[in-house]
Amino acid sequence: MRPIMRLGRGFVRLEIDIWVSLARALTRRPDIAEGTPIRYAGAMSAILWAFIVVSAVEIPAVHVLIPWAPVRIVAVVLGVWGSVWMLGILAAHHMYPHVLDPGRLRVRYLRRTCLDIPLAAVRGVRHDLRAYDGPKSLQLTGTGQLAVVVGSSTNVRVELAAPHRFTTPQGDVTVRAIAFWADDPHAAVAAIRTAAPAPRAT
Repeated sequence: MRPIMRLGRGFVRLEIDIWVSLARALTRRPDIAEGTPIRYAGAMSAILWAFIVVSAVEIPAVHVLIPWAPVRIVAVVLGVWGSVWMLGILAAHHMYPHVLDPGRLRVRYLRRTCLDIPLAAVRGVRHDLRAYDGPKSLQLTGTGQLAVVVGSSTNVRVELAAPHRFTTPQGDVTVRAIAFWADDPHAAVAAIRTAAPAPRAT
């Protein structure tokens, strides 16, 4: 019963995230505040737009091809809901980028995952392209690294001076490095090195 309840809560949270993200996109209010955004939406935008276009084509096709009115109505409703759902996921990728604040780096994925890294704790940062197995957006590796995965990959690695504890949707973890995806990894690395008190490559 508990797994079913957790699944239900996760679905409700995701549905809320989608509608909040859509509202932010429509009002042009990305969650950036005064920091510098480091975007990661490019890795998934083409795929999401492809799904959205296919869903948009399917809706009128279903209306024409299915002769039974009750079935047709259900199919159309599901098609519209699916299109809105994908638009919400796309909006979340754009509305919640990573953010480089004066004193911290916020590594995020959509609305739920946010890892606050104090810049004073950064020992080094570098471009490091890696691929990952599995569908999870958060993956803890055996090397003491927490990866925030987008499109099955990360391309920036931030080394910490000492193990640091982070709160994630999957629970608290203590790691020595954070890996994440940036659309422009070289610019992200340069910005973090400039902002960190004593940056140096690792």
